[in-house]
Amino acid sequence: MTRKKVKLAFIMNDSARKATYKKRKKGLMKKVNELSTLCGIDACVIIYSPYEA
Repeated sequence: MTRKKVKLAFIMNDSARKATYKKRKKGLMKKVNELSTLCGIDACVIIYSPYEA
């Protein structure tokens, strides 16, 4: 089963944009954690966000 192609466009709705950001951030953090565990290395991710200080 294939995934749908992601439409690369600015999300105008603020709440939808923030929710999408949180979902993608969660997925990225999960991937970094998996990479760190599988390879036995320390990994670091720097994420800049206008939503968090």
